[in-house]
Amino acid sequence: MTQPPSPPIAERRPHELTRHDHTRVDDYFWLRQRDSPKVIAYLEAENAYGDSLLAHTGSLQEELFQEIKGRIQQTDTS
Repeated sequence: MTQPPSPPIAERRPHELTRHDHTRVDDYFWLRQRDSPKVIAYLEAENAYGDSLLAHTGSLQEELFQEIKGRIQQTDTS
């Protein structure tokens, strides 16, 4: 049996936030920078990790998708 892949670990970068005379530290504030190449790379690594963990459920996912799709009327829009 193979070992499951290791999850990506987000870098901790302390950032102080002060509101209403209360200061707190958010170590993951940097993840809010949506255009940052480092944030995008980290999110891609998380997605790849999730995909690898769920790979064995691919046929079930497809079966559920088809079942749900079959219950939607073709005229429905959202």
